[in-house]
Amino acid sequence: LRGYLTKYDCSSADLNPIGGISKTDLRAFIQYCIDHFQLPALTSILSAPPTAELEPLTDGQVSQTDE
Repeated sequence: LRGYLTKYDCSSADLNPIGGISKTDLRAFIQYCIDHFQLPALTSILSAPPTAELEPLTDGQVSQTDE
């Protein structure tokens, strides 16, 4: 097979370990890892505002938030 191919869309991958997990379950899992495995670096993920990542930053600020 040679040539150009778009599989699903630009954001898909052959391996997507969190693709089938709801956002609520993923946030709970991240919090569990913070608490039980002493991984405070994950705190920034939970405190980040949800964004569609479609709009560029405006003066260093997120210009579009979702949810």
